[in-house]
Amino acid sequence: MDDAKRNRVIKGLALSAGYCAAYLLAWYYSLDQWFLPAGIRVAALLFLPSRYWPYVFAGDAGALLVLRGPKVDQYGEAWAYLSPFLLMPLIAGLALAFNRKFKSAEERWRWLPLIGISLALWSALSNMILNVALSGPGAFDSIGEYVRVAIGQYLGILIVVPPMFVWARRSRTWLSQDNLTRDAFISAGILGAMCFAIVLRHDMEASLMQSLLLLMMLPAVGMTFLHGWRGAALGIVAVNLAIGMTLPRIGVAGAYDATAFVAQQALAAAASALLVLGTVISENYEKARKSGVAAQEAIKLAQSSFFSTEQVLREQLLYLAQMQLGVDDERRDMAEWLKTRGHYEAAMDLNTRGVMHRRMFDVQSQALYPMRIEQDGLYAVVHSETFTDFWAGDAEVIYAFRGQPRELSVDLQLVAYRCICHAFALLSESQPDEYRIKMRVWQGHERRGIVLFVTTPNAESQVNQASVAAAALLNARVKAHGGIVRRDPHRVSILLSEPIAHEHAYIEPSLAYS
Repeated sequence: MDDAKRNRVIKGLALSAGYCAAYLLAWYYSLDQWFLPAGIRVAALLFLPSRYWPYVFAGDAGALLVLRGPKVDQYGEAWAYLSPFLLMPLIAGLALAFNRKFKSAEERWRWLPLIGISLALWSALSNMILNVALSGPGAFDSIGEYVRVAIGQYLGILIVVPPMFVWARRSRTWLSQDNLTRDAFISAGILGAMCFAIVLRHDMEASLMQSLLLLMMLPAVGMTFLHGWRGAALGIVAVNLAIGMTLPRIGVAGAYDATAFVAQQALAAAASALLVLGTVISENYEKARKSGVAAQEAIKLAQSSFFSTEQVLREQLLYLAQMQLGVDDERRDMAEWLKTRGHYEAAMDLNTRGVMHRRMFDVQSQALYPMRIEQDGLYAVVHSETFTDFWAGDAEVIYAFRGQPRELSVDLQLVAYRCICHAFALLSESQPDEYRIKMRVWQGHERRGIVLFVTTPNAESQVNQASVAAAALLNARVKAHGGIVRRDPHRVSILLSEPIAHEHAYIEPSLAYS
């Protein structure tokens, strides 16, 4: 054996041992709904040359033998000792097809959501097939359980694979002068504080916990808008880790946290959209830079990205709303079943809980996308009880309106709504007892727009990581739409406008909200 082959074998054996150790360590911190070893598998298959795949297969089989070997008396020798050698080759077949289809790292990054979702679904299905064929643990009891396992695999992929792409392209984009490192630390600080708040407060209500988990996505959105695909990659990993750290680890197979899983489903959908959006933003700005497009054109590109994001968020809300309708139907069927068997108190309690959960969904969905704005306008949305419950909490909200914002396009009303939300997040750090919202719609010089004032009187001003991040996100959104923002210790003032010729965006009403 020559030196080259000997070195390859030594590297391969070290890779196999390292892979096995990493798999076991990741498995220890995983649950079905947050499965980190799936990310290690996919990263190895996407980034390692195929000549090292046999060593990866050996490391994967070794890890599974360690996990499944002790269960030989329960499930038999075929499942305990044979399935570890079959699972990775099954998954690798699909990965090989993707590698041949998308040969460059840029193509694989562009199609990462498709690759990740496909491999997650196929991995869960392959494991189920082997379990059935080799008399292992029973197949998934329902489609819902299969989806939970598949989403857990996809979230594991999103933990490991995006940072690998960032590292692989570090020589061209890592040390650019756009404050990526600073914003990443700010986002991590915000997510860390929210994570500790959830972990330390064991008696926290489910509604408040879900609100915090959903709000964790905002730093990832901000990172995407500010830094394109690199911001999306780092932001998604940070949010995924933060949500994963809140999951309880009780050492019971099949343990399931329903409260966190709602946020994880939203994260899986939002992460896919942000990966695509981040790539589009980066490519648009790169094209603008190379072709010498004027600053106004660059602003239009950013504005289009924001509007496309709103459409993505709207589609995600419709998807979640359809899921909620399905849950409501199942709850009603269960209540009727309980009544037919004489369990009237249990049926009444189930209906009460269903109403409470529906109310919780309506409040939290407002933060994702204000569907009501399309038909009732900005005033109705901001004046609604769901808005004040989510953004103001126990504080009182006082309104002063002038003009009719429904004369503005839906796009501009959405921008104004998001700016008000950012202003609330910015001013909420001082924990005020009262918010004051003033709006004035104006028209002149072939333009129309709206002036917004959000004020918190008699509150102590505080500056921390959350307020810095909220201010950065507000500035980015206003700047992308050619507006003006001014911030005082207790007041945020915003001016937005559009050409009068801008047509109202028509969006077909959703059946889920009709």
